This record gives sequence, C-alpha cells and structure tokens, in this order.
Amino acid sequence: MWIIILLVGITSCSTSQTTLQTAMQNKNSDNLEHLNYLEEISSEKVNQFVDAENKITLDRLTKDPRFEKTHSEILSIITSKEKLPNFYFVGSEIYDFWQDQLHIRGLLRKTSVQSLNSGKPDWKTVLDIDELSKLENKNWVWKDFECLAPANELCLIGLSDGGKDAKVIREFNLKNERFVENGFYVSESKSDVSWLNANTLLVCDATNSKTLTESGYPTEIKKLHRSEDLVNAEVIFKGEKSDVSAWLYSYIRGNKNYSIIRQAKTFYTGSTFLFTDDKKNSYKKLPMPNDAEFVQIYKNYFLFTNRTEYSIQEKKYAPGSVFAFSLDDDFIHPEISVVFKPTKSQFYEFAVATKNYLMMTIMDDVKKSVLKISVKNNIWSSQKISVGSAGNTAMMTMTQNSDQIYLNYSSFLNPTEYHYLDLAKNTPAKKVMTAVERFDSNKFEAHQYKVKSSDGTLIPYFIVHAKNIKFNSSNPTLMYGYGGFEVSLTPHYLGATGKAWLEKGGIYVLANIRGGGEYGPDWHNSVLKQNRQLAFNDFYAVAEDLISKKITSPKHLGIWGGSNGGLLTSVAFTQRPELFNAVLSEV
Repeated sequence: MWIIILLVGITSCSTSQTTLQTAMQNKNSDNLEHLNYLEEISSEKVNQFVDAENKITLDRLTKDPRFEKTHSEILSIITSKEKLPNFYFVGSEIYDFWQDQLHIRGLLRKTSVQSLNSGKPDWKTVLDIDELSKLENKNWVWKDFECLAPANELCLIGLSDGGKDAKVIREFNLKNERFVENGFYVSESKSDVSWLNANTLLVCDATNSKTLTESGYPTEIKKLHRSEDLVNAEVIFKGEKSDVSAWLYSYIRGNKNYSIIRQAKTFYTGSTFLFTDDKKNSYKKLPMPNDAEFVQIYKNYFLFTNRTEYSIQEKKYAPGSVFAFSLDDDFIHPEISVVFKPTKSQFYEFAVATKNYLMMTIMDDVKKSVLKISVKNNIWSSQKISVGSAGNTAMMTMTQNSDQIYLNYSSFLNPTEYHYLDLAKNTPAKKVMTAVERFDSNKFEAHQYKVKSSDGTLIPYFIVHAKNIKFNSSNPTLMYGYGGFEVSLTPHYLGATGKAWLEKGGIYVLANIRGGGEYGPDWHNSVLKQNRQLAFNDFYAVAEDLISKKITSPKHLGIWGGSNGGLLTSVAFTQRPELFNAVLSEV
C-alpha cells in the first residue's frame, strides 16, 4: 500500500497531515485508537481511506496549471526509446534485457563487443517474454539469468508470474535459444539455484514451507541431479529454523567450481563454508569472522571484508578492509593477506574478477571510482581508474574469458556514459555510448557540503541548483534521504527530476546520513538500535543547514524517501513537522 503525496511546487501542508489534524480535532485529541485500523496492510476500510486521501491529493495536483506540461515532460522521458541498454557479458558475448512500449515484458537479446562499441549495436532477439507470456497464458516478469561457464550454453532463467518475489526457475539452451525439454525446473518459490556441473544443481530450496526459516527463507541446500524430483534430492546442508537463511554462491574459475555456503544467523552475522567434495557432500568452515562479508573468488583466493575491527598477528585493521587467503590452504593456519585498507574517506564497495585482474569499486568521499588490482607472492598492488571527476566511475560488466570491461560514469548534471577498456592493453578507456541529455545542465551547478550533526559528526550532502540562485530563503527545495542497510547515495544523473524540478526553479538535495555505507561499515553500525535517533538527527541537521544558509525555509522545504527512506521521512514528519512543508513517504 502506498500513500503518495506528489510535489509540483512546495507551498502547502501534506494532505495526510491535514487529515490527521482534522481527525484529532473531531475525536479526543489525546486518543488515536480510532485510527488503529490503519496499521492493517489491506482491508476494505484501509482501502477506502487510501482512495479518499489519493483523491484529495490528485485533485489538487491535476488542477495545478503546471500539471499537464510537467506530466507530459516526465512521461516522454521515462517512455523514451532513446535510453541506454543495461547490458552484461555472458562469456565473450554481450546480452541485454530490454523493455519498451512495444515489448512491455521485455526481450533477452544479444550482440557482439565490436557491434556494441560501434555505438549502434545490431541486437538479435534470443527470448521474447511477451510472446512467451501469450503462448503460455502467463503474466511472466523477468527475474534473473545464470549460465554455466565456461561454455555458457546451459542457463537458468527465473520468471515470476505477475512480478511477485517468488519465481519459477527453468533451464534454457542459449545456443539453440529454446527451453530445454524436460530440463531443470524449480516450482514457484523464493528458491535460488547455482550450477555444480552440466547435470547437477545446488538448490537453496524454498518450495517446502515446513523447511523455511522463521523469516521465510530456505534452511536446506540440496543437490539436484538432472531428471530428479527436487523433493527427493539429497540435502547437503541444513541450517536452523531460527536462522535468517542458508544461501549459496557458486564461482567457476578455470576447471574448478567453488561453491560457497552462507548460514546467516542474523542479517549481518553467520558462518561461511566451502563445499569441498561432490561425492561425499562435505564442506569446510572458512577462517573468517562471523560478521565478515564474502567479497569474491579471484584466482584461487577467497576474499572477505570485515564489518568490525579485525586483527592479524596482533595488527588491527579498521572495518571495510579487504583480506584474502588461498583456498588451497588447510584453513587451520591460513596465511591471510591484506588486499585493501580503507582511509578516512575511502571504502570498499564491491569487487568482480576478470581473467587476470580483480576490479574493485570503492567509495571516495561519497563518489565511486575503480581499482585494478593484481597479486604476486601474496603482495597486492592497485591502480586507480577514473573517467570523470564530478561523479561516479563504477564497474558495469566484465568477463572471465578476457580482461575486457565496461565502466559507467554519471553525475548529477552529466548523462550516463559507457566506457570500454581492455586491461590487457595499455590504451585509455573508449567512450562507446552516452545517454540523451534530458535538461539544460549548463544552467546548474552541483556542490558537496558537510554539516555537524547533534553528536558533532560531519554529515555530507550534495546540492544541485541554478547558477544564478538567490539566497533569499524562498527556493523550493526537495531533500532526499535513505540511511540504511549500508546503501550509499551517490551522484547520479537527475534526468526527469532535472526537467520537472530543477528547470522549474527547484533545488535538489541528497543527504548522506548515517545508516548507509558512504563511509564504510562504521557509518552504518554507529546508528543501530539505541543510537538510531542519530540518523534522524543527521537528516534534521542537513535541513537546518539549508535553512541557515538561506537556501530555503520550512515553508519551501519538502522531504522524500522510499522504503527505509519512507520510514525516515515518516519519523521526520512526526518529530520535526516545523522543519518541512511537504512529505513524500514511499513504499
């Protein structure tokens, strides 16, 4: 259920605030029990309330004289055919899942590196989900896709009927572009699968409700042979009912398949095992802290990152470091080497492996860049790669068949660019695609500021505004926040927001409050549980800084967040209503 308040110009209180105030006046203002039904996820009474509130909001919005033009501008951008493909390597070929007005459910299609780098790729359709849905009388929604390396002929495709979390998993032959007759099949569930070999899968089985954790995820990992029923498949690992889940990651490196099992006791803690013997179904616990996070398999190295301080031979390493040990070790006395050490502003984000290099995306003062990393005799060296300074340079896709990679770059005012780079050659990155510019970025500028929160911690935020801004406290300002799950908010092209908000005189603010991952695990850990109020205080500090700088005022300030950010804005609405005049709480 969404209750949405849309912002065209921030000039009045939110509808929900007005309704709540009216309800409190009409009833006993100190007793809100008559509103308890709103805690239900869905009911006839709840739906009536939502419909009534949405009607008030939509009536006000659609009667605004700016509505039709703004609506048309946004619609033309989000339905435009002039958008970049979100492609990825499968072996040495490029694949993309494409949706547009003619292909609502989407196409799986492919092209070559040479064709893509020409700037005008020649795409060949591999699987049409709209046609498949019509043929099978299903509302199929594409979920995921995993192929068996190095041949990449046999693949597992996840499809959801209607877009729910649960999915059906089916085997597909990428060479003849057909679903495999009597191939591997996992019925609709939240199961996950990985290839062990051409005739065997490892399945995190969520098809049996009796074997799920209390969180609703698998406890059992099974080894499923071709033509075998999943019900009869052998259980190779079993977690506890009280766990969050048992998950599996499989990585094929050369002629070896490394299957990593994670028994998650909580969201961030658990035990990690290496599945070592296909015949005996044995596995070994890996020598890493329980709160560490798996990073990648590179050559024969297992890499992990620490979420709390970690010591090696009495030397302490800060959270957000990356370590490695050989998977050929006995795991009893492993030789652990340091791959990456964070600084005050630089932290690990994620990593992937090409044929010869480890490619790591890092956060550098809330902007992304990439490191090319190699190892010799347990000594790790790195080289920074960046294709722009104002925004993010990040890994897009790579292949283990070679050292070819694609990077993407974007900033608030710079449309997304794709850059091709062959790491085996000493040549600069080549720009191969650029997204269409959606607004006149020459009229605007972006800055990063920092402000002290209630406990003295400096909180960064980005602001995008017109170059001729007047600091008169009357600029309509939209502030976005999230602050959870180590998710980092970084510069990104504003697209429709630039057209519909910046060009209409609005200011956009991105608040990097604690709870996210902008400055590593401690940025998240410092505001958990009894310290959670600090995350909300960070948000208020940014708002107060905007007001003190006379960029805006409470009358012209709106806040926006979704999911964890929706919780953030709802808390802000109840704790500090005097700071804001519009609230958008999504999902």
